[in-house]
Amino acid sequence: MERYARAVEREARETAARARSGASDASTAKVPLETVFFGGGTPSLVPPDVLGSILRVLQEEFGFAQDVEISAEMDPGTFDEDKLRAFLDLGVNRVSLGVQSFDESVLRAAGRSHGIEDVEAAIELMRKCRVPSWSVDLISGLPGADADSWTRSLRRAIDSGAHHVSVYDLQVEKGTAFYRWYGEDDGGRSEAPANGRQPLPDEDASARMFREASATLRDAGYEHYEVSSYAKPGSRCKHNQIYWENGSWYGFGMSATSHVNGERLARPRKMDAYYAYVDAFIGSDTSMSTETGAIVTGGDGSDALFEHIMLRLRTSDGLNFNAMESRFGRAVVDEIREAAAVFSPEYTTDDGKTLRLTDPEGFLMSTEILSTLIAKMPSLADDE
Repeated sequence: MERYARAVEREARETAARARSGASDASTAKVPLETVFFGGGTPSLVPPDVLGSILRVLQEEFGFAQDVEISAEMDPGTFDEDKLRAFLDLGVNRVSLGVQSFDESVLRAAGRSHGIEDVEAAIELMRKCRVPSWSVDLISGLPGADADSWTRSLRRAIDSGAHHVSVYDLQVEKGTAFYRWYGEDDGGRSEAPANGRQPLPDEDASARMFREASATLRDAGYEHYEVSSYAKPGSRCKHNQIYWENGSWYGFGMSATSHVNGERLARPRKMDAYYAYVDAFIGSDTSMSTETGAIVTGGDGSDALFEHIMLRLRTSDGLNFNAMESRFGRAVVDEIREAAAVFSPEYTTDDGKTLRLTDPEGFLMSTEILSTLIAKMPSLADDE
């Protein structure tokens, strides 16, 4: 862990140095970070001194805004009170708790390392240590999940007092344990897989879970502000909102993605390749490019337009036509208005200034709606 942390710190220092050298004036040489997010894996396994070292480097090189949000993903069973208090003392003020389910049998079927006792102990620590803001992460569509277990999970998440709830639908991806268990057939959604594991809920059941999550959490006072995200008033995740606004952010570490000056860069996904990337990045004046082992994608023209539409339609704020016209031109706005006219009011609303997907049906069909928009917009369809 210490070797990896040193590589992350080296990358951060070099990035900050390049940002300062390329700044046009002193006012842009060191812009303080608004948010920091430790995620991707299990940061709660990291010793506090290692996490603290990374934070000190970020503070020294970039600085923190006065109201900086510092989040850490933490899984039940991977931390105790001492570690949580140590994280808080370092400046962590938001925790994303990877509960996944409040049903013991579903957790076992999903291969989770924690059980309900670990979950309840973690929630009690959130309260005892008075974590300023914390989220419960749930996953719908897990093996063995049904309507009753899903309802119980939603109710328990609400009763826990979490400021934020994230609800993700299970995605079976290559290279994961779930793909080995379910990826060879129809995803295990129609009957029990040959390996004897619990089947996954079918698509209709998953859709019902999405609708129930939306209704139940909104009734409890949570704002459904993004497809997978619910927050009590004032408790939106500031860090993730930057993504959905297609803003700029730095990413450091293996598999991390950054978005700076319209360019997205994904670091290598393997440890040795990441170390080689850092060495190449620091050992020369090479820009952050494929020459350092990273994957770069541009953010100009149709790519930027596609990303903007895709990300904004994920949120309850939707597409603001005035902002789009300023950035992409009136013709693009006219294309969107014309393309959106085919949608039923059940899926979209338009107050003349904003295009939004309705909740829950619009959010549930966001992929299909986005595909329709792309197909009907010359600015995007011609580029496909």
